[in-house]
Amino acid sequence: MTVDGRDFLATARRLTAGATEADWRSAISRGYYAVFHYFRDWLAAHGVRLGSAAQAHSNLHLGLLNCGIPAVAKLGTRVDDLRQERGWADYELKRVIGQAHAQNIVQECADVIADFQALLATVSAASIAAGVLAFLRSVGRLPP
Repeated sequence: MTVDGRDFLATARRLTAGATEADWRSAISRGYYAVFHYFRDWLAAHGVRLGSAAQAHSNLHLGLLNCGIPAVAKLGTRVDDLRQERGWADYELKRVIGQAHAQNIVQECADVIADFQALLATVSAASIAAGVLAFLRSVGRLPP
């Protein structure tokens, strides 16, 4: 059985119902990874490989932000905001994260995916992928 990145969203929602800050932090992390894997898989299906490890995370945000389509750029900013939240949840343990905050972030993760899917009704997938690829190649983040 293969895991779909969006499966992490269901896990994130379950974790927001947990009783501890560790649950809530893990919910934020899983929510971000649902978004990351959704976009990475979507782009790969459209011919764009983001690279590996940390570079793939920044390439995702930078590619969406700079693909030349303003509505997609806004989603790129939201994806990067979620990446920052994930970093705080995973690494800034002295920073308190409450349950309501985790619930809000996990909802934002779901919203980003849903908003992108809705956008695909008005913006061609090919133009998004081409814009992401062109930008990442133009700045040397992906090979020509």
